Amino acid sequence: MPVKVLIVDDNKIYRDAFRRNMLLHNFEVCEAEHGGDALEVLKSERPDVLVTDLCMRTPTEGLDLIRQAKGIDPLLPVVMISAVGTFEEGAIATKLGASDVISKSNIEEKIERLYKSISQAKEDYVKNRSLLDTVEKCRQIEDPTEKVSAIRKLEEILSFKELHSYVQSEAYDALVTLQTTELRQDTEANASRLLSQPGRTSLLKNVEDVLQKEIVDYSSFHPDSMDSLRTAELFYQLQSLEGERQIATAFSRNIGFSYCFAVENEAKLRLKKRLLKFLTTPQTYDLIKQMLEPQTRHLDIFYHQYILRLQSIHGKEYDFTIDNVKQTFHRILEHESRYKPDGLKALGIVILCFGRSYAYKKMNQPIEVNNPLGMRGIEPDAEVMKFAELLISLQHFRNPYIHPEINEMQKVSHLRSTTFDCLKYICRLA
Repeated sequence: MPVKVLIVDDNKIYRDAFRRNMLLHNFEVCEAEHGGDALEVLKSERPDVLVTDLCMRTPTEGLDLIRQAKGIDPLLPVVMISAVGTFEEGAIATKLGASDVISKSNIEEKIERLYKSISQAKEDYVKNRSLLDTVEKCRQIEDPTEKVSAIRKLEEILSFKELHSYVQSEAYDALVTLQTTELRQDTEANASRLLSQPGRTSLLKNVEDVLQKEIVDYSSFHPDSMDSLRTAELFYQLQSLEGERQIATAFSRNIGFSYCFAVENEAKLRLKKRLLKFLTTPQTYDLIKQMLEPQTRHLDIFYHQYILRLQSIHGKEYDFTIDNVKQTFHRILEHESRYKPDGLKALGIVILCFGRSYAYKKMNQPIEVNNPLGMRGIEPDAEVMKFAELLISLQHFRNPYIHPEINEMQKVSHLRSTTFDCLKYICRLA
Protein backbone atom coordinates (compact mmCIF):
# COMPACT_ATOMS: atom_id res chain seq x y z
CA MET A 1 0.00 0.00 0.00
CA PRO A 2 1.49 3.41 -0.96
CA VAL A 3 2.38 5.92 1.73
CA LYS A 4 -0.23 8.71 1.91
CA VAL A 5 1.39 12.13 2.35
CA LEU A 6 -0.38 15.37 3.26
CA ILE A 7 1.40 18.40 1.75
CA VAL A 8 0.63 21.73 3.44
CA ASP A 9 1.86 24.87 1.68
CA ASP A 10 0.24 28.18 0.74
CA ASN A 11 2.15 28.29 -2.57
CA LYS A 12 -0.03 26.41 -5.09
CA ILE A 13 2.73 26.26 -7.73
CA TYR A 14 5.08 24.61 -5.25
CA ARG A 15 2.32 22.30 -4.03
CA ASP A 16 1.46 21.18 -7.57
CA ALA A 17 5.11 20.51 -8.47
CA PHE A 18 5.69 18.64 -5.25
CA ARG A 19 2.53 16.61 -5.77
CA ARG A 20 3.49 15.56 -9.32
CA ASN A 21 6.97 14.56 -8.19
CA MET A 22 5.65 12.46 -5.32
CA LEU A 23 3.07 10.72 -7.49
CA LEU A 24 5.90 9.70 -9.85
CA HIS A 25 7.61 8.08 -6.84
CA ASN A 26 4.46 6.09 -5.98
CA PHE A 27 3.31 8.17 -3.03
CA GLU A 28 -0.38 8.93 -2.53
CA VAL A 29 -0.88 12.67 -2.01
CA CYS A 30 -3.48 14.95 -0.43
CA GLU A 31 -3.12 18.72 -0.03
CA ALA A 32 -3.98 21.69 2.15
CA GLU A 33 -3.29 25.39 1.68
CA HIS A 34 -2.79 26.26 5.34
CA GLY A 35 -2.98 24.88 8.86
CA GLY A 36 -6.75 25.24 9.24
CA ASP A 37 -7.43 23.25 6.07
CA ALA A 38 -4.78 20.72 7.08
CA LEU A 39 -6.60 19.85 10.32
CA GLU A 40 -9.74 19.08 8.32
CA VAL A 41 -7.77 16.89 5.89
CA LEU A 42 -6.04 15.10 8.77
CA LYS A 43 -9.44 14.09 10.10
CA SER A 44 -10.96 13.08 6.75
CA GLU A 45 -8.01 11.55 4.88
CA ARG A 46 -5.94 10.05 7.74
CA PRO A 47 -2.55 10.53 5.99
CA ASP A 48 0.50 8.48 7.01
CA VAL A 49 2.90 11.45 6.99
CA LEU A 50 2.48 15.24 7.22
CA VAL A 51 4.85 17.49 5.23
CA THR A 52 4.36 21.16 6.06
CA ASP A 53 5.82 24.54 5.19
CA LEU A 54 6.82 26.82 8.07
CA CYS A 55 5.67 30.26 6.91
CA MET A 56 2.11 30.46 5.59
CA ARG A 57 -0.55 32.86 6.89
CA THR A 58 1.77 33.60 9.80
CA PRO A 59 5.58 33.24 9.98
CA THR A 60 5.35 30.20 12.26
CA GLU A 61 2.06 28.60 11.18
CA GLY A 62 3.89 25.37 10.38
CA LEU A 63 5.01 25.07 14.01
CA ASP A 64 1.45 25.68 15.20
CA LEU A 65 0.25 22.98 12.81
CA ILE A 66 2.80 20.48 14.12
CA ARG A 67 1.65 21.18 17.67
CA GLN A 68 -2.02 20.72 16.74
CA ALA A 69 -1.40 17.64 14.58
CA LYS A 70 0.51 15.98 17.40
CA GLY A 71 -2.47 16.72 19.65
CA ILE A 72 -4.66 14.78 17.24
CA ASP A 73 -2.24 11.88 16.80
CA PRO A 74 1.00 12.03 18.82
CA LEU A 75 2.55 9.33 16.63
CA LEU A 76 1.87 11.09 13.30
CA PRO A 77 5.21 11.55 11.46
CA VAL A 78 5.91 15.16 10.46
CA VAL A 79 8.52 16.65 8.11
CA MET A 80 8.91 20.44 8.02
CA ILE A 81 10.16 22.14 4.86
CA SER A 82 10.90 25.86 4.90
CA ALA A 83 12.41 28.59 2.75
CA VAL A 84 12.84 31.08 5.59
CA GLY A 85 13.18 29.02 8.73
CA THR A 86 16.04 29.61 11.14
CA PHE A 87 18.06 27.08 13.06
CA GLU A 88 16.02 27.97 16.14
CA GLU A 89 12.71 27.27 14.41
CA GLY A 90 14.06 23.96 13.13
CA ALA A 91 15.02 23.04 16.69
CA ILE A 92 11.52 23.94 17.89
CA ALA A 93 9.98 21.79 15.14
CA THR A 94 12.15 18.86 16.22
CA LYS A 95 11.19 19.38 19.86
CA LEU A 96 7.52 19.41 18.87
CA GLY A 97 7.99 16.04 17.19
CA ALA A 98 9.10 16.66 13.59
CA SER A 99 11.17 13.71 12.39
CA ASP A 100 13.07 15.87 9.87
CA VAL A 101 13.53 19.55 8.92
CA ILE A 102 14.61 20.34 5.34
CA SER A 103 15.35 23.69 3.68
CA LYS A 104 13.43 24.59 0.51
CA SER A 105 16.49 26.36 -0.88
CA ASN A 106 18.23 23.08 -1.64
CA ILE A 107 15.24 20.73 -1.76
CA GLU A 108 16.30 19.29 -5.13
CA GLU A 109 19.60 18.16 -3.65
CA LYS A 110 17.83 16.63 -0.66
CA ILE A 111 14.78 15.17 -2.40
CA GLU A 112 16.02 11.59 -2.00
CA ARG A 113 16.61 12.23 1.69
CA LEU A 114 13.04 13.54 1.93
CA TYR A 115 11.56 10.45 0.30
CA LYS A 116 13.67 8.20 2.48
CA SER A 117 12.62 10.17 5.56
CA ILE A 118 8.94 9.84 4.63
CA SER A 119 9.19 6.08 4.05
CA GLN A 120 11.11 5.55 7.30
CA ALA A 121 8.60 7.69 9.19
CA LYS A 122 5.75 5.47 7.95
CA GLU A 123 7.60 2.33 9.11
CA ASP A 124 8.18 3.87 12.53
CA TYR A 125 4.54 4.92 12.74
CA VAL A 126 3.26 1.40 12.04
CA LYS A 127 5.61 -0.06 14.65
CA ASN A 128 4.74 2.49 17.34
CA ARG A 129 1.01 2.30 16.64
CA SER A 130 1.16 -1.48 17.09
CA LEU A 131 3.00 -1.06 20.40
CA LEU A 132 0.48 1.56 21.55
CA ASP A 133 -2.37 -0.83 20.75
CA THR A 134 -0.61 -3.43 22.93
CA VAL A 135 -0.31 -0.87 25.75
CA GLU A 136 -4.05 -0.15 25.52
CA LYS A 137 -4.88 -3.87 25.72
CA CYS A 138 -2.63 -4.26 28.77
CA ARG A 139 -4.21 -1.20 30.41
CA GLN A 140 -7.69 -2.72 30.21
CA ILE A 141 -6.81 -6.09 31.77
CA GLU A 142 -8.79 -6.74 34.94
CA ASP A 143 -8.29 -10.49 35.40
CA PRO A 144 -5.58 -10.96 38.10
CA THR A 145 -4.32 -14.10 36.34
CA GLU A 146 -3.51 -12.04 33.21
CA LYS A 147 -1.97 -9.09 35.05
CA VAL A 148 1.50 -10.63 35.47
CA SER A 149 1.94 -11.23 31.75
CA ALA A 150 0.62 -7.71 30.99
CA ILE A 151 3.17 -6.21 33.39
CA ARG A 152 5.98 -8.17 31.74
CA LYS A 153 4.82 -7.01 28.30
CA LEU A 154 4.80 -3.36 29.40
CA GLU A 155 8.25 -3.70 30.96
CA GLU A 156 9.47 -5.24 27.72
CA ILE A 157 8.06 -2.33 25.71
CA LEU A 158 9.74 0.18 28.02
CA SER A 159 13.07 -1.55 27.48
CA PHE A 160 12.97 -0.97 23.70
CA LYS A 161 15.54 1.49 22.38
CA GLU A 162 14.37 4.53 20.38
CA LEU A 163 10.79 3.99 21.48
CA HIS A 164 8.48 6.93 20.69
CA SER A 165 8.17 9.18 23.76
CA TYR A 166 4.36 9.04 23.67
CA VAL A 167 4.38 5.23 23.71
CA GLN A 168 6.90 5.34 26.58
CA SER A 169 4.74 7.64 28.67
CA GLU A 170 1.54 5.69 28.00
CA ALA A 171 3.26 2.36 28.77
CA TYR A 172 4.63 3.76 32.03
CA ASP A 173 1.22 5.06 33.14
CA ALA A 174 -0.38 1.70 32.30
CA LEU A 175 2.34 -0.12 34.23
CA VAL A 176 1.84 2.02 37.34
CA THR A 177 -1.92 1.38 37.20
CA LEU A 178 -1.39 -2.39 37.08
CA GLN A 179 1.23 -2.29 39.84
CA THR A 180 -0.63 -0.04 42.29
CA THR A 181 -0.81 -2.60 45.09
CA GLU A 182 2.83 -3.65 44.73
CA LEU A 183 4.01 -0.04 44.52
CA ARG A 184 2.16 0.88 47.71
CA GLN A 185 3.70 -2.03 49.56
CA ASP A 186 7.17 -1.23 48.24
CA THR A 187 6.83 2.44 49.14
CA GLU A 188 5.61 1.71 52.67
CA ALA A 189 8.48 -0.76 53.19
CA ASN A 190 11.02 1.85 52.06
CA ALA A 191 9.47 4.45 54.36
CA SER A 192 9.64 2.09 57.36
CA ARG A 193 13.25 1.24 56.58
CA LEU A 194 14.26 4.90 56.38
CA LEU A 195 12.38 5.80 59.57
CA SER A 196 14.14 3.02 61.49
CA GLN A 197 17.50 4.70 60.94
CA PRO A 198 18.95 6.73 63.87
CA GLY A 199 17.87 10.34 64.34
CA ARG A 200 14.65 10.15 62.35
CA THR A 201 11.98 9.54 64.99
CA SER A 202 10.88 13.18 64.94
CA LEU A 203 10.31 13.23 61.19
CA LEU A 204 6.78 11.82 61.32
CA LYS A 205 5.70 14.55 63.75
CA ASN A 206 7.10 17.17 61.38
CA VAL A 207 5.29 15.52 58.48
CA GLU A 208 1.93 15.58 60.32
CA ASP A 209 2.42 19.24 61.26
CA VAL A 210 3.16 20.21 57.65
CA LEU A 211 0.16 18.34 56.24
CA GLN A 212 -2.23 19.78 58.85
CA LYS A 213 -0.97 23.26 57.97
CA GLU A 214 -1.09 22.83 54.18
CA ILE A 215 -4.48 21.05 54.01
CA VAL A 216 -7.21 22.30 56.32
CA ASP A 217 -9.40 19.19 55.91
CA TYR A 218 -6.50 16.72 56.07
CA SER A 219 -7.92 14.92 59.12
CA SER A 220 -11.14 14.12 57.19
CA PHE A 221 -9.32 12.20 54.45
CA HIS A 222 -9.62 8.45 53.95
CA PRO A 223 -6.89 6.54 55.87
CA ASP A 224 -5.30 5.29 52.63
CA SER A 225 -5.06 8.86 51.32
CA MET A 226 -3.53 10.03 54.61
CA ASP A 227 -1.00 7.19 54.63
CA SER A 228 0.15 7.97 51.09
CA LEU A 229 0.43 11.68 51.84
CA ARG A 230 2.51 10.98 54.95
CA THR A 231 4.78 8.68 52.98
CA ALA A 232 5.23 11.18 50.15
CA GLU A 233 5.90 14.06 52.55
CA LEU A 234 8.35 11.92 54.51
CA PHE A 235 10.38 11.24 51.36
CA TYR A 236 10.14 14.90 50.41
CA GLN A 237 11.63 15.99 53.71
CA LEU A 238 14.30 13.30 53.50
CA GLN A 239 15.37 14.53 50.06
CA SER A 240 16.13 17.95 51.52
CA LEU A 241 18.35 16.26 54.08
CA GLU A 242 20.13 13.80 51.81
CA GLY A 243 20.25 15.62 48.47
CA GLU A 244 19.64 14.54 44.91
CA ARG A 245 21.25 11.10 45.12
CA GLN A 246 18.49 9.92 47.47
CA ILE A 247 15.66 11.46 45.51
CA ALA A 248 16.92 10.27 42.12
CA THR A 249 16.48 6.62 43.06
CA ALA A 250 13.20 7.00 44.98
CA PHE A 251 11.39 9.54 42.81
CA SER A 252 9.08 7.66 40.46
CA ARG A 253 8.61 4.64 42.67
CA ASN A 254 8.01 6.41 45.96
CA ILE A 255 7.34 10.14 45.98
CA GLY A 256 5.58 10.58 42.65
CA PHE A 257 3.46 7.49 43.16
CA SER A 258 2.46 8.40 46.72
CA TYR A 259 1.42 11.98 45.98
CA CYS A 260 -0.58 10.85 42.93
CA PHE A 261 -2.21 7.94 44.76
CA ALA A 262 -3.39 10.21 47.59
CA VAL A 263 -5.00 12.66 45.17
CA GLU A 264 -6.56 9.99 42.95
CA ASN A 265 -7.88 7.97 45.87
CA GLU A 266 -9.46 10.95 47.61
CA ALA A 267 -10.93 12.41 44.41
CA LYS A 268 -12.50 9.11 43.35
CA LEU A 269 -13.98 8.53 46.81
CA ARG A 270 -15.60 11.95 46.88
CA LEU A 271 -16.85 11.69 43.29
CA LYS A 272 -17.89 8.03 43.54
CA LYS A 273 -21.67 8.58 43.79
CA ARG A 274 -21.71 11.28 41.12
CA LEU A 275 -19.61 9.16 38.77
CA LEU A 276 -21.90 6.16 39.26
CA LYS A 277 -25.00 8.27 38.56
CA PHE A 278 -23.30 9.70 35.46
CA LEU A 279 -22.49 6.18 34.22
CA THR A 280 -26.00 4.82 34.83
CA THR A 281 -27.77 7.63 32.96
CA PRO A 282 -28.70 6.70 29.35
CA GLN A 283 -28.25 10.33 28.21
CA THR A 284 -24.54 10.03 29.04
CA TYR A 285 -23.97 7.55 26.25
CA ASP A 286 -26.09 9.52 23.78
CA LEU A 287 -23.93 12.56 24.51
CA ILE A 288 -20.64 10.70 24.10
CA LYS A 289 -21.79 9.11 20.84
CA GLN A 290 -22.64 12.60 19.62
CA MET A 291 -19.05 13.64 20.40
CA LEU A 292 -17.66 10.78 18.27
CA GLU A 293 -17.85 10.08 14.55
CA PRO A 294 -20.01 6.94 14.07
CA GLN A 295 -17.87 5.34 11.36
CA THR A 296 -14.29 6.07 12.46
CA ARG A 297 -14.95 6.43 16.21
CA HIS A 298 -12.56 9.38 16.24
CA LEU A 299 -13.66 12.58 17.96
CA ASP A 300 -16.33 14.37 15.96
CA ILE A 301 -14.66 17.20 14.05
CA PHE A 302 -16.79 19.84 15.79
CA TYR A 303 -16.02 18.59 19.29
CA HIS A 304 -12.41 18.14 18.26
CA GLN A 305 -12.29 21.80 17.19
CA TYR A 306 -13.94 22.81 20.46
CA ILE A 307 -11.20 21.11 22.48
CA LEU A 308 -8.51 22.82 20.35
CA ARG A 309 -10.20 26.21 20.83
CA LEU A 310 -10.48 25.55 24.53
CA GLN A 311 -6.72 25.30 24.75
CA SER A 312 -6.07 28.35 22.59
CA ILE A 313 -8.57 30.52 24.49
CA HIS A 314 -6.80 29.80 27.75
CA GLY A 315 -3.39 30.32 26.17
CA LYS A 316 -1.91 27.00 27.24
CA GLU A 317 -1.63 23.40 26.23
CA TYR A 318 -3.25 20.86 28.48
CA ASP A 319 -1.09 17.83 29.24
CA PHE A 320 -3.31 15.47 27.24
CA THR A 321 -3.94 14.74 23.59
CA ILE A 322 -7.05 14.32 21.46
CA ASP A 323 -6.09 10.65 21.41
CA ASN A 324 -6.37 10.55 25.23
CA VAL A 325 -9.87 12.06 25.06
CA LYS A 326 -10.93 9.54 22.41
CA GLN A 327 -9.61 6.58 24.43
CA THR A 328 -11.39 7.81 27.57
CA PHE A 329 -14.69 8.06 25.67
CA HIS A 330 -14.19 4.60 24.19
CA ARG A 331 -13.57 3.06 27.61
CA ILE A 332 -16.71 4.66 29.04
CA LEU A 333 -18.79 3.27 26.15
CA GLU A 334 -17.20 -0.16 26.52
CA HIS A 335 -17.41 -0.56 30.30
CA GLU A 336 -20.47 1.64 31.03
CA SER A 337 -21.35 1.46 34.74
CA ARG A 338 -18.18 -0.61 35.41
CA TYR A 339 -15.95 2.17 34.08
CA LYS A 340 -13.28 3.44 36.46
CA PRO A 341 -10.93 6.25 35.39
CA ASP A 342 -7.51 4.60 35.08
CA GLY A 343 -5.42 7.43 36.47
CA LEU A 344 -5.51 11.15 37.12
CA LYS A 345 -5.36 12.00 33.41
CA ALA A 346 -8.55 10.06 32.65
CA LEU A 347 -10.25 11.53 35.72
CA GLY A 348 -9.25 15.04 34.68
CA ILE A 349 -10.59 14.48 31.15
CA VAL A 350 -13.93 13.23 32.53
CA ILE A 351 -14.19 16.33 34.75
CA LEU A 352 -13.18 18.70 31.95
CA CYS A 353 -15.66 17.24 29.46
CA PHE A 354 -18.58 16.37 31.74
CA GLY A 355 -18.13 18.23 35.05
CA ARG A 356 -19.23 21.70 33.91
CA SER A 357 -21.77 23.47 31.70
CA TYR A 358 -20.80 24.67 28.23
CA ALA A 359 -21.86 24.53 24.59
CA TYR A 360 -20.18 23.89 21.26
CA LYS A 361 -21.52 24.18 17.73
CA LYS A 362 -22.14 21.23 15.45
CA MET A 363 -23.29 22.06 11.92
CA ASN A 364 -24.12 25.55 13.27
CA GLN A 365 -26.41 24.02 15.89
CA PRO A 366 -25.46 24.49 19.56
CA ILE A 367 -24.85 21.30 21.52
CA GLU A 368 -25.30 21.94 25.23
CA VAL A 369 -23.42 20.01 27.90
CA ASN A 370 -25.03 20.78 31.25
CA ASN A 371 -22.68 19.34 33.86
CA PRO A 372 -23.81 15.71 33.39
CA LEU A 373 -21.34 14.58 36.08
CA GLY A 374 -23.21 16.76 38.58
CA MET A 375 -20.09 18.46 39.96
CA ARG A 376 -20.86 20.64 42.99
CA GLY A 377 -18.76 22.88 45.20
CA ILE A 378 -16.25 24.03 42.57
CA GLU A 379 -17.51 27.03 40.63
CA PRO A 380 -17.44 28.80 38.20
CA ASP A 381 -16.58 26.64 35.16
CA ALA A 382 -13.10 28.19 34.97
CA GLU A 383 -12.38 26.70 38.39
CA VAL A 384 -13.57 23.26 37.26
CA MET A 385 -11.24 23.54 34.26
CA LYS A 386 -8.36 24.52 36.54
CA PHE A 387 -9.06 21.52 38.78
CA ALA A 388 -9.05 19.18 35.75
CA GLU A 389 -5.84 20.77 34.48
CA LEU A 390 -4.11 20.20 37.83
CA LEU A 391 -5.15 16.54 38.00
CA ILE A 392 -3.87 15.89 34.48
CA SER A 393 -0.65 17.82 35.15
CA LEU A 394 0.05 15.78 38.28
CA GLN A 395 0.07 12.47 36.41
CA HIS A 396 1.92 14.02 33.46
CA PHE A 397 4.76 15.34 35.61
CA ARG A 398 5.14 12.10 37.56
CA ASN A 399 6.06 10.25 34.38
CA PRO A 400 9.88 9.92 34.14
CA TYR A 401 9.72 9.82 30.32
CA ILE A 402 8.33 13.36 30.21
CA HIS A 403 10.51 16.44 30.73
CA PRO A 404 13.79 14.54 31.14
CA GLU A 405 15.56 17.90 31.02
CA ILE A 406 14.15 18.79 34.47
CA ASN A 407 16.03 17.30 37.41
CA GLU A 408 14.32 15.03 39.92
CA MET A 409 14.32 17.51 42.81
CA GLN A 410 12.55 20.13 40.69
CA LYS A 411 10.00 17.54 39.59
CA VAL A 412 9.30 16.52 43.18
CA SER A 413 8.82 20.14 44.24
CA HIS A 414 6.33 20.63 41.38
CA LEU A 415 4.49 17.39 42.24
CA ARG A 416 4.22 18.42 45.87
CA SER A 417 2.79 21.89 45.19
CA THR A 418 0.40 20.51 42.54
CA THR A 419 -0.76 17.80 44.97
CA PHE A 420 -1.65 20.38 47.60
CA ASP A 421 -3.47 22.50 45.00
CA CYS A 422 -5.45 19.43 43.85
CA LEU A 423 -6.39 18.48 47.40
CA LYS A 424 -7.61 22.00 48.16
CA TYR A 425 -10.01 21.67 45.22
CA ILE A 426 -11.04 18.17 46.31
CA CYS A 427 -11.91 19.52 49.76
CA ARG A 428 -14.38 21.88 48.08
CA LEU A 429 -16.33 19.07 46.42
CA ALA A 430 -19.85 18.91 47.81
